[in-house]
Formats: sequence, structure tokens, C-alpha cells
Amino acid sequence: MCYIKYIKKFYPKEVEKNMRKLIIRTDDVGYTPVCNIGTFETYDRGYGTSADIMLESPGTVDALERLKNYHWISVGWHTHFWNSAVLPVEKVKSLLIPGTDRFRHDLRSAQDVDYDEVVAECRAQLDRCLDILGRVPDVGVDFGRETPFSAALADVSREYGMAVNYASRLHRDPETGEITRGPVDPKWADSKVFMADNWNLGGGPLQETFRGLDNDYDAIDWLLADTMKINELPDGAALMHGFHPGYVDYYVAHQGDYGPMAPLVTLSRAYDVEALCSKRLHDWILDNNIELCNLRDALYGTREYQNHLRRIGSDLCVY
Repeated sequence: MCYIKYIKKFYPKEVEKNMRKLIIRTDDVGYTPVCNIGTFETYDRGYGTSADIMLESPGTVDALERLKNYHWISVGWHTHFWNSAVLPVEKVKSLLIPGTDRFRHDLRSAQDVDYDEVVAECRAQLDRCLDILGRVPDVGVDFGRETPFSAALADVSREYGMAVNYASRLHRDPETGEITRGPVDPKWADSKVFMADNWNLGGGPLQETFRGLDNDYDAIDWLLADTMKINELPDGAALMHGFHPGYVDYYVAHQGDYGPMAPLVTLSRAYDVEALCSKRLHDWILDNNIELCNLRDALYGTREYQNHLRRIGSDLCVY
């Protein structure tokens, strides 16, 4: 028996005290049914633990129907608003590209968006989730109140009882490598959930993906290199990383012919699927005494993901 397995078996309380947790968040869930196939592979044969779902996309209904059978996966609201409104066009005109049913690309910064229309569309999206999945996402968003769009997202997230401002963002100084921690809502301070600032990493899954795909792209190399120093976080801390696993169809490749992000996150999605299902990732989790968990586990102290690992007989189950 290896040393780590020996400690886990005979000193489980000590393991729990010193163990760091990892939430592997899969973004853009629901983009298209084809994209969903790759995403759900990371739940079936890989290590995805949380689904950030887009509720206004061609694959939304498919993803919500699938998620009914994945109760160990937590759900977040992925508020890109890249696709089409759930409400009729005439009810959300200020949100849309004129003459289409597609969302404007400047919603996050625009001041001429009607707050009430955003609230109505947000409610329609969340009600859609409630009708199909049977519940709303576990976590919402709060980007501040600088624009009508941001204010509406925050207000509706709270109206539907979703957690917001639950994660402290980690920032790495590009010159010194020093890591500082951002603020978090005091309500969630004891949960000790941390999130990498992917725009600041100089690597990492999101920024690497946004730069485009080249021969050196490796979705998890920076994670395995422990860029964010997971073992230096407080005891019991949970580090959340976002990836974009999925397969690519025409809609994703061209973002429905309306999206400016289309050329930036395409083939890398398939690489993310492979990486999140890889033996490299499995062995790193095992060798570094990492506990995989979902967001509900981190926020509320449940063990849903670990119970799933126990059910399937995974050696990554730590209890």
C-alpha cells in the first residue's frame, strides 16, 4: 500500500484536515448538442465536477435533460448571452442586434439597455432551467451595478436564491510570482473557495484558449505545474478552474455567424475533453492528495462528488 493510501485508510481525519480541494468547472455547457457530447464525456470518463450552463443556446434543452442524470455535478449560470433570447423579440428589443433575435455583443458595457427587459429575460432563462432540470443553478453572478445588464444579473441571481460572490480571485504578480487573494462575500468566507484570475496567469486554460490554438497548447500543463500553488492555500480550501471541453460543429466554429469570440475557442475544446479525461490528470490528483468536489460540496459541506466516486469504485475517492 502506498504512503498516501495508507494515511487515507488509517488517519482519515488528518487527511480531511490537510487536503486541498479542486473544482473542475466546465464552461459553455449547452452551447450545442454536439458540443455537449464532449462536455459530458468529462463527467462520464473524466473529472469534470461542475457545469456552467448557458440557458439561451441551441444545446440548452439537451444539456438540462442530460443533467437530470448527473446529480453529483453542481450547476452554475454561464451568462454569456451569446445566442438568442428566450422571450419573444418584441419584449427584449434593447438587448438584441437590430433585425435579429441574437443578443448584442456589448451588453456588459452598454448603458442604453433596458433594465426591466434584462430582468424579464433572465427570469425566463431561469424558469426554463427550473421547468426542465427541476431547480435553478446553484450559483449566479454579480459583476457589480455599473450597467443595467450587470445590475439585472445580480438582482435576479439573488431573487432566485443563487450564491454570488462566493469565490476569492487569486492574482499572480507577473514579475514576483506572488499570489494575492481578492475579496469575497463574508457570507462565504468560511467556505474558502478560490478562483484563478485567468486573465492574469500568463497561461492557464481560459487565457491559453483565448490566444488561439497552436502546437504547444496543453489544457492542463499549467495546472499540473501548480501555477496557483494549490498546496499553499488554507487547509480545506477549494480551488476552482474553468475549462471549455466540448466537440465542435458549424455553429460553435462560427458562433452562429454572429459571434466575435468564434475564432478564439474552437478546436481547443476537443483538447480540453482529452485533458480532463487523461491519466496525467488522474495521477496528479492522486499523487498530490487532492479532493475532487463540486461547488455545492465546497459551499455547503456536502460530499456529493466523493460519494459518486465511491459508487463507481474510483481510487480518487478519499473517504
